[in-house]
Amino acid sequence: METREIFDAAPLSVSQFLSEPSQGLYIPPYQRAYSWELPKIRRLLSDVAHGLDQLAEFEDSICFLGTVIALRDINYTTVEPKYRSQVPSKVMTIIDGQQRMTTLLLLTTVLHEEIRVRAEKLARDDEPSVWCYNQALDVTGRLANCFEEDMRYGEHRYYPRMIRSYYDVWSRNKGEARYRSPVGYYLESYGAYARGEEPAKPYKHDAIDLEKIDGIDLEAYKHLDRMREQMRSMLRRAVNGAVKREDDILLPIGVDIAQSRNLQFALFNSEFPESVVERLGEDAKEAPLTRLIVFANYLLHRVTVAVVTAKREDYGFDMFEALNTTGQPLTAIETFKPRAIQAEGLDEWQESESKLHFDVIEAYLDREGSISADKRQAVTSSVLLPFAMFQDGTKLTKRLNDQRRYLRSVFDKDPDVEARRKVLAGLAQVARFYEGPWASATKVPACEDASLRQRAGISLAALREGGHDIVVGLLTRYYAAHRLASPETVELATRQFLIAAQSCGAFYALWRGAFGGTAGIDGVYRSLMNHVLDDDDDDAPQFARFGRALTEVPPVEALQSYLRERLLEQGIHDKEQWVARAYLTPVYQHSKPLTRLLLLAASQNSTPDNAEPGLVVRGKSGLLETLDPERWSDGAFATIEHVAPQTPTGNGGWNKELYEDPELIERIGNLTLLPAVENASASNRSWHLKRLMFRALSAATVEEAEKMLADAEAQGLRLGSGAQEIVRQAQYLPLVAAVAQREDEWTAEFVADRSKRLCGLAWDALTPWLGFEQ
Repeated sequence: METREIFDAAPLSVSQFLSEPSQGLYIPPYQRAYSWELPKIRRLLSDVAHGLDQLAEFEDSICFLGTVIALRDINYTTVEPKYRSQVPSKVMTIIDGQQRMTTLLLLTTVLHEEIRVRAEKLARDDEPSVWCYNQALDVTGRLANCFEEDMRYGEHRYYPRMIRSYYDVWSRNKGEARYRSPVGYYLESYGAYARGEEPAKPYKHDAIDLEKIDGIDLEAYKHLDRMREQMRSMLRRAVNGAVKREDDILLPIGVDIAQSRNLQFALFNSEFPESVVERLGEDAKEAPLTRLIVFANYLLHRVTVAVVTAKREDYGFDMFEALNTTGQPLTAIETFKPRAIQAEGLDEWQESESKLHFDVIEAYLDREGSISADKRQAVTSSVLLPFAMFQDGTKLTKRLNDQRRYLRSVFDKDPDVEARRKVLAGLAQVARFYEGPWASATKVPACEDASLRQRAGISLAALREGGHDIVVGLLTRYYAAHRLASPETVELATRQFLIAAQSCGAFYALWRGAFGGTAGIDGVYRSLMNHVLDDDDDDAPQFARFGRALTEVPPVEALQSYLRERLLEQGIHDKEQWVARAYLTPVYQHSKPLTRLLLLAASQNSTPDNAEPGLVVRGKSGLLETLDPERWSDGAFATIEHVAPQTPTGNGGWNKELYEDPELIERIGNLTLLPAVENASASNRSWHLKRLMFRALSAATVEEAEKMLADAEAQGLRLGSGAQEIVRQAQYLPLVAAVAQREDEWTAEFVADRSKRLCGLAWDALTPWLGFEQ
């Protein structure tokens, strides 16, 4: 007996599978009701829309929706009840995949309705509108073939494509046909509407007569209808350009459709008439309908499933269990490994340089992604995204298909085995950077200039905790050059990496300090890495590309110059300009790691300003070194405290002007750094009591702290025993000493003054890291 006698498998498009003549899909009784929630439906639609978007660039773009396992029941043993002579000749009993198939059937009906109704409203008085109408007729006919089968004769000749055991019965004859399951009832009802005489009238889903059915689950009917309505709403938002959510689907606009020969030939087998191209270029009334027609054609012909058909039901279950042992698809790196082995040759692989690189990558993925398959996918993405940035500035997505395609294209760019080894070496270097200086300040390379190492260490800590992964690709280049440097050049390469790290840290603080959000900072790095530079940027750093040694990096001074130029373009290149923007930024609400970095920078060698109590000034060098990775991890500087609380208590006595502008409380002038326990104790106190606590916390000795506590109690402001113990055990905190000196009320005007002062000090501390002249 041959294997194909047990089962066969075939990749089929949605149209091929659902429109197979004389084929019915059958849901056996052990299958649960339709239960997909909105996130899964949104993901399916998003995958289809993404595949359509890729079609503009890649003519072989498809969207794969996984495997469907079915039993080809030629004897109708699974169909119950049945009128044997009335059953479709091909019954596919769905063992796995009915949720996806149901969703696809719902989608075909929603698309059918939207296209049909919109097409009937066209004037059809010129070539573009007639062409569009005819295309609508064509695609709605093919959509209808998906959700129902025409049995050619009989009073009930149109069969719903999918029905459920016990609730539904296929038959052409009156009195025998019955469709009472949620999916059977809906498909039969919609089919009747689709064949109706009012094509411009939207579909209305009428409730089933539940009194005639025993043991019916009303919620199952409501759920299917809700998901259908959500699907229709998503499509309408996409077509009308009214996207409301970040994960709403996006469809090509009329101009993009008109300009894409790939899309036209792939989905329509010819170019559009010139008049249609012109009409779509104007984004006229035919454009929304064309967007739907294009999406429907892609769904029918480029969305695929692998249909595994078993001859016996037990074989189907065996395959179902085997194919779902992990429950997750392989990562892009796992599916790429056979290609790497093939390039070296199976016999040579074990002793090859490529295997050494792959071992580094896999060891990292095993360590970081061992918790679950989802975690492994996430860790894989965290390597591949900066790797693409590392290579050529490509903005790679987290989609498996994109990642696999990118790896293949990079690997195949040069068939030379040495060039391919360099690709794998690049992947390995990203992993080494992650588990090296990105992971811990203790793993930052040492050099003769200890202060440079400290600045690089705190920069990397702030970038990592701030989630600023966009710099990983760039910094990996300099880190790889350091790791691979010869003994003669290693000191220079180390300095280059450390300066690059501190430069990125300073640029991050200055850019986001001025804008709050990222405000295009990713584009700055992508333009740098993919050479999309202005004509007058001849001196900008140029990174070596494919097949070149990883030790080839541009001088770090060129990197600093490039980043300074970007600040100049944004009008924040000098101290006065930057402070004017940064002091108004509600920095706390944008990023806590950014806030900590700016506060530590402002506190570098600072001392209370005796001339202006409450403010600080720059003191002499070495007075207070806060820009140090040890300070970053020091518990004394662990949390950010709002001086005036974010939400004032009823008896707090805080100036009302502080809360007229909701952003003022989040600005740097209203913030300081405290240990976590002190922060919890100080959080919502009145200004008077908080000032006493700050004085105790900044006292140089325990005796001074005790005196502060006694003063508080003498004024009737008794602290609880827990708070008293915190103050007595607290470290000396010079950061709050200046705030503690302010006798006057804490006002909005003073917060603005303090914001300007702290921003100016932060600028002075950070700009030398970017090579600014002081």
